[in-house]
Amino acid sequence: MKNLLKKVYRLNKRAYEEFRSKDLLHPKTGISQRERKRLQSYPAFTEGITNIFGKPFYFTDAVGFLHSLDEIFEDEIYKFTSDKENPYIIDCGANIGLSILYFKKLYPKSKIICFEPDENTFNILKKNTLEYRDTVVVHKEAVWIENTDLTFYSEGSLAGSTVVDFSNKNNKTTVKAIDFKKYLDKEIDFLKIDIEGAENQLIFEIDGHLDNVNKLFLEYHGIIGETQNLGKILNLLTDNGFEYYIRLAGETIRYPFCDEKPLSFNQQLNILCYRKK
Repeated sequence: MKNLLKKVYRLNKRAYEEFRSKDLLHPKTGISQRERKRLQSYPAFTEGITNIFGKPFYFTDAVGFLHSLDEIFEDEIYKFTSDKENPYIIDCGANIGLSILYFKKLYPKSKIICFEPDENTFNILKKNTLEYRDTVVVHKEAVWIENTDLTFYSEGSLAGSTVVDFSNKNNKTTVKAIDFKKYLDKEIDFLKIDIEGAENQLIFEIDGHLDNVNKLFLEYHGIIGETQNLGKILNLLTDNGFEYYIRLAGETIRYPFCDEKPLSFNQQLNILCYRKK
């Protein structure tokens, strides 16, 4: 009888620990297993709210939110070192602000300028960065090669673009775009450019204006139907004094020798650029 009671106790203890663990915050992503499961079953492209590290955070799409959360906080694709406690960061394509939250956890005194042209996403971004309003400036603009207005295709999650309607929703609007070169006239510790295909034109416009950029994160999107220019971009980065490291950002074609047709991009790569020591 005594051994049976011990066995029951151990089983109950294990069951309690498993139950409790579902509510423990993941040390890197800041959400629990139970909350992740809730978000995984959340309706697609539906706004909602969750908590990260005990603080409220708004999202436009739960699947996109979880993807970015894992990429930014678990994989730490934007992690960088600086000899400053208040590095200057420019974030092009800030989306709902998960990158801003990461930068602020990495360097609480950092000064950040961020750009997000999608009006609905921008409104969420503003709410998620409100507590940093003294050191984070948000612009409802697209970074571009000139001051103009552009057609913007809103996808409702991560793939809004001024280049092509990746979601085939034909949900388009007009957004303000700015000549980005004017923001490159001072020292930038970290520059993030993730603008869903528009980098293919922007990067060549800012060629020769990158001397003030210490570290650059560039997400490259190969546009279906257009000539691939990755080689030219890599040569440009080298000519501007960068070394680079390339990681796969998304598997768009599994069998390129089998005439497989990609759904969005023919390539999606993260290019991490840093200065030679």
